[in-house]
Amino acid sequence: MDYDKLKEQRNHQGGHAQDMNMKILEVGLGTAVGRMEIEDRMLNPYGAIHGGVLFSLADTVGGTAALSRGFYIVTSTGTINYLRGTRRSRVITATAEEVKAGKTLSIYDVSMKDEHDRLVAKAVMTYYSLGAAIGQDEKIDY
Repeated sequence: MDYDKLKEQRNHQGGHAQDMNMKILEVGLGTAVGRMEIEDRMLNPYGAIHGGVLFSLADTVGGTAALSRGFYIVTSTGTINYLRGTRRSRVITATAEEVKAGKTLSIYDVSMKDEHDRLVAKAVMTYYSLGAAIGQDEKIDY
């Protein structure tokens, strides 16, 4: 697996992640780091980062770590704990670390910190492998 190529693909494929200012910074076997710059449109009515925005970042970075295994995946489940208010946060960095890489299900811990190095949320993401190696799109069945 070419991790630099995966990083570039994730950063230039468009869609939701790009619309939400997400950028993958690093990819390694079972790991990934990504960042999101927060805009006012991403805040809840109280001026904090909307929980769904943080969940999207956790899923994108966790999914990138899962893709580092070389197989297409889809999200199976995700849980998140919001640990600190984010009214003063404008940049969130997420780090995903592999807990278990299984044949069909893989689990990743995702920690999210703001620009003040405060842990603001933790997520556990589970991904289901579609069984097709990246680049073998014709074998994807879901």
